[in-house]
Amino acid sequence: MAAVEKLYESENYLVVNKPYDMYINSDDENEKNTVTHHIASPDSHLSTSVNPLHFVQRLDYSTSGVLCIAKTKSAAAKAGRLFEKRETRKYYLAVLRGHVDCEVADIEFDVGLDPLTVTSSHRMCARTTSNDSCDQPRNAHTRLLVLETGYFAGDPVTVVLLKPVTGRRHQLRVHCVTIGHTILGDYTYSDRRDTLPHRMFLHATRLVMPIATEPLDIQTTEPFFQDLQFASKWKSEKCFYKYRTKKDFSAACDILDKSYVVGVKYKVFNFIE
Repeated sequence: MAAVEKLYESENYLVVNKPYDMYINSDDENEKNTVTHHIASPDSHLSTSVNPLHFVQRLDYSTSGVLCIAKTKSAAAKAGRLFEKRETRKYYLAVLRGHVDCEVADIEFDVGLDPLTVTSSHRMCARTTSNDSCDQPRNAHTRLLVLETGYFAGDPVTVVLLKPVTGRRHQLRVHCVTIGHTILGDYTYSDRRDTLPHRMFLHATRLVMPIATEPLDIQTTEPFFQDLQFASKWKSEKCFYKYRTKKDFSAACDILDKSYVVGVKYKVFNFIE
């Protein structure tokens, strides 16, 4: 079982690097594959706990990376307001199937419940036309920057930087599959076909939370190329932006924060009436 690395800790917040294929918490007291089991008492996510933790954000079971946890109700409220007002900034590193044919993209499809899986896998779906049967669709917006193209085990893939402007459930996974580029190793949104990789290649690499009394800008190291199971199968084709050091990754984030980038191939993916 992978360890949970602590990236930052104060009297108000604990920020960890969540491993892939790990739950955040569980109501099953026998479930040990959780973040809470590693960093606190198994019931710490419950209000009845002696020292309750407050999860101000969520990461999917398959997603790794920066996870912020508040230690007090007041700290959780401060962070919660930032998320509600979309004043936080989150940046994800992902490897997508196929070669993305633009450099910068805005993906603006509404995301809602997939009615075919409401009682099973609880998949989400994107509303791409007026005829879509997507239930309870909500506005969703993701920005994408192509970092590098290459090949994984001989198949074309693209390393991208993703910035969710909104925070819908499975938003990044749904938006990527909707534009024709499933995240490498995403078993659920590849309709259970992408089984070769040992993990899903989506990692929350950086979180910026402008809390007035305690501004946070937390970043992990690059996770994929340090993984020999990935690196041994990787072959680079073209690198558009450097991103493997924290400094280079931050510079790429700055590019994506701009409303537009001059001189690059740009696309908008949105709802068609």
